[in-house]
Amino acid sequence: MKRILLLCICFFLFNVVQAQVVSLNATELKKLQRLIKTDADAKKHWESLLTDADEAITSTPNPADTLLTEGILQGDPRKTKTWKSIEDMQKVYALAFGFKITGDKKYLTKTSEFLLAWATRNQPQGNPINDTNLDRIIFAYDLVKNDLSTDVNVACMAWLMKVGSQQIKSFDKAASGKSLTYMNNWNSHRLKEVAEVAWAINDEKLKLWVIDIYKKQIAKNLNPDGSSWDFHERDALHYHIYDVDPLMVAAIILKRDSKFGDNPYSYKSPEGSSLKGSVDWLVPFFTGEKTHAEWVNSKSSFDKKRAANGEKGYIAGTLFKPTEARTSIALADFFDNKMLSLFQTNINSKSKYPTWQFVLNEVKR
Repeated sequence: MKRILLLCICFFLFNVVQAQVVSLNATELKKLQRLIKTDADAKKHWESLLTDADEAITSTPNPADTLLTEGILQGDPRKTKTWKSIEDMQKVYALAFGFKITGDKKYLTKTSEFLLAWATRNQPQGNPINDTNLDRIIFAYDLVKNDLSTDVNVACMAWLMKVGSQQIKSFDKAASGKSLTYMNNWNSHRLKEVAEVAWAINDEKLKLWVIDIYKKQIAKNLNPDGSSWDFHERDALHYHIYDVDPLMVAAIILKRDSKFGDNPYSYKSPEGSSLKGSVDWLVPFFTGEKTHAEWVNSKSSFDKKRAANGEKGYIAGTLFKPTEARTSIALADFFDNKMLSLFQTNINSKSKYPTWQFVLNEVKR
């Protein structure tokens, strides 16, 4: 019986660990290794990441049993504790790259330690705003999953399956109860998280769910003129970005797999909305051609509470800062090469790789 169980586990793992869509596959890693040897800016970003990995070698994992950020004001001990735990995300991300680029197994050993600690302690509750912070540990798992021991792999897959299934449960509950979290920014983050899990553990049912809900989210959350539902609800570009960024992460995953068919970035809903249209709508605010006073007509009581709490950037009338859209422009560069020149102008630099995201875009394309 033990032999049969072991064979079943090995067969299951073989099916899971083949493709690397969330992170980088072997060919892309070789391309990255060449790039950091030949380009000074790419090398600079890599060296910064390697420094993070070297510092993380002596760190002890600090997994949170429950992540708590959503709806909690800055300064609340629960949020402070969560942010301290979330420091692990950059550590495990850097460690995973440290191993895959250098081949030094000390980084793999420590990556495994972090992964196992989170997989055995964290209990996902299905809140997409809390779980959106798991991005980098899921990326790290996908990057090294072919190198992990069976016990670590099994634990990680079970944990990530729970992350994904809890998100779908929360979606079903919201949709049946008519809560707007089935289509507002919560669902953009939910889609991203389930997409990362689905392709990291190679689960076909989760993949089909992502494809279906992605199309529905483009239709419901984004408007034909490019604005988003959340922008009008919160009167803030901050929340427009909070919609399009996670959708772009999901779109990159979908683009790297043939299941979606169309280009998910330019895909248009029957109503005429698209992710590309919503990024293009944001661009004039990034370039400074347009400005926007944030939060003035927000319908959210939480926004008012954050302002009263003195949280920087949430005071009604605060002008949107173009720098806040840099993550959006960097992600969009994967699909649209005109974004690089916009970013270069914003930072007054001619660097072809102004951030690590541009490096990843290059090797993934």
